[in-house]
Amino acid sequence: MAQPKHNRLWRPTELERKIGQAARLTAEKEAARIPWRQLQKAREVYVDWEAFALWVRAIEDTEGEFPDWLAQAVERRCHGFSEFAVRRKQEQPESPSFLWYHLQRWIDQHIFGKAWREGWMNAVGYFAARDLASVRSHAYCEHCECQWKSSKPASYPSFRNWLKAAKQCDGRVLDEREMGEETRQLLKFGRRVSPRVLRNAVTHYLEWEAFAYWARTALEAGPPLPVSVVREANNRAPGFLQTDAAARATNPQEQPHCRFNRLVDWIEEREFAEATKQGWFDVLLYQVRLHARHARLIDYWHDWEARRTNESSERYPSFSQWRRSADSYTFELDDR
Repeated sequence: MAQPKHNRLWRPTELERKIGQAARLTAEKEAARIPWRQLQKAREVYVDWEAFALWVRAIEDTEGEFPDWLAQAVERRCHGFSEFAVRRKQEQPESPSFLWYHLQRWIDQHIFGKAWREGWMNAVGYFAARDLASVRSHAYCEHCECQWKSSKPASYPSFRNWLKAAKQCDGRVLDEREMGEETRQLLKFGRRVSPRVLRNAVTHYLEWEAFAYWARTALEAGPPLPVSVVREANNRAPGFLQTDAAARATNPQEQPHCRFNRLVDWIEEREFAEATKQGWFDVLLYQVRLHARHARLIDYWHDWEARRTNESSERYPSFSQWRRSADSYTFELDDR
C-alpha cells in the first residue's frame, strides 16, 4: 500500500498569484452588484452540490465506470441527467467520457443557470471554493480515491454517509493533501465546532460587525457622540462607552481608528469568548471574512462615510436604518 505523504504544503508561484489576484478581482466586481443574501445563498448551495459531485467522482474513478446503482442515485437527485449526458456526448464527442464531468455541467445549467446567464457565477465559485467545507470535501475525496484504488471497498457509502465522514475527517486525511499550512490548521481547528454552531456564530458576528461599522464614523469623529449612538451603545454594549472614555483619557493623542478597534476587541472578548476558549475563533474569523455580508458592510461603510463627509449636516441614522441600507446596498465596482 502506498504510504501517504504528510504535511504536503502548497505555495503558489508568481504566475499563480497573479492569476489568483485577477480571479479575485473578477469575483469581487461581479459580487458588488448582487444583493449579498442572494450571493451567499448561492455560495452555500454551490458547496453542497460540489460535495455531491465529488462523491460521484470518487466512485466512478475507482470503478472505471458508472455503476447502475450510482446512476440511479444521481438520477433521483438530478432529474433528467441521463438524457442530458447522452445528448452532451452526442453534441460534444471530444468531451471527457466520465459522467461526473457531465454531472458538473448539469449542475452548472440546472442549478446555477441564472448566475451564469446574469454574469455573476465567478462571484459564487471563487469564494465558495475557499469555504472550509469545500476544501475539506476535496481533501476527503482525494483520500477516498487513494484508499479505494489501493483496496476497493466491498460497498461504497451513500452520499449522506460520505458527507458525514468528510465533515469528520481527521488530521491524517488533511495532511495527505497539498494545501497551505494555515488552511490545514484551520480545518483541524474546525473539528472543535459543529457546522451548525459555527454557522450561527458567523451570523452573530456579522450582526455585531454591522453595529461596529455603524458606530465607527461617530466614534472616530470624537465627542460629543450622537444621541442615537449613545443610546444604542448603552443598550447593546453596556459599559463600552465608559471603557472607551477611560482609555482616551489615558492616551488623548491616540489615532481615531483606535476607538473602532477598541469596540471590535470589546465585542470579540465578550461575545465570542467561548470560541476563543475552545480554540475555533480563528475558524470563525476566516468564515466571516468569506461571507458575502462582510464585504458588503465594509463597502457600504466606505460609501456612506464619504457621502456623510460631504453632507455634514445630515442626521446620524439609527442603527436599524443604517443596517437596512447596508443590507440592500449594491454598486458597480468600476464606479468606485
